[in-house]
Amino acid sequence: MRNLLFDTLGLAGFASLTGGLYLRFGLADALMVSGSLLLVLALLGARAIRKGAS
Repeated sequence: MRNLLFDTLGLAGFASLTGGLYLRFGLADALMVSGSLLLVLALLGARAIRKGAS
């Protein structure tokens, strides 16, 4: 249950960040920053899984 809460808060924060960037700089910049953050998240997640497997 706690993981669900943290995931929900993380998604809400990410959506707020993307929305704020969209309102301030426009769609192209918001998509570039959001995509970069998602790529970093995926890399960190893969790294954590790899550490846990060994």
